Amino acid sequence: MKQTILSLTLLFGILASPLAQAQGKIASIDLQKVFDGYWKTKQISDNLQSQGKDYQTNREKLILQYQAVNEEYRKLRESASDQAVSASEREKRGKEADTKLVQVRSMEKDITDYDNTTRTQIAETQARMKKNIVRDIRETIGKIAKKDGFAMVIDTAAEARTETPIILYNDGSNDVTDKVLSLLNAEKNVGK
Repeated sequence: MKQTILSLTLLFGILASPLAQAQGKIASIDLQKVFDGYWKTKQISDNLQSQGKDYQTNREKLILQYQAVNEEYRKLRESASDQAVSASEREKRGKEADTKLVQVRSMEKDITDYDNTTRTQIAETQARMKKNIVRDIRETIGKIAKKDGFAMVIDTAAEARTETPIILYNDGSNDVTDKVLSLLNAEKNVGK
């Protein structure tokens, strides 16, 4: 009985100690706010928009070329069925139309390939950049957590798969959102 009381007293003493309290400190962060407010996010967003505009401009050029060649094909096809010309001329024009049709189909494939390749490249770039930004944010969170003695930092902006908040209550007393954002943006001397 004495050992049990002694063990319980020792356990309560350990739990109440500053070391145990420091190990259990939890901070919170609004990761979406940090992500959106980070200067690199804006820079990457601008870069991706520029890539998107370049893609659209190049695609429009390809479409215009395709439309011109397709119009040539249509005219050749019509002239190949012109009864006012000889059969041999119609046959010659028909062969020219068939050759132009091959060019039209090739251009259609080129446009489709260009669309797929460019969209994939942009998506891969976006994913890579997002991963790098999250890495920067996590490293900064880790520095602050270690400095301030937090054992864990949770994201108050996170949602469950059911699109409901994961954190249902947070008094905000240990929120490090502004600290992390300030530290990240200090590199570029950007305000909050």
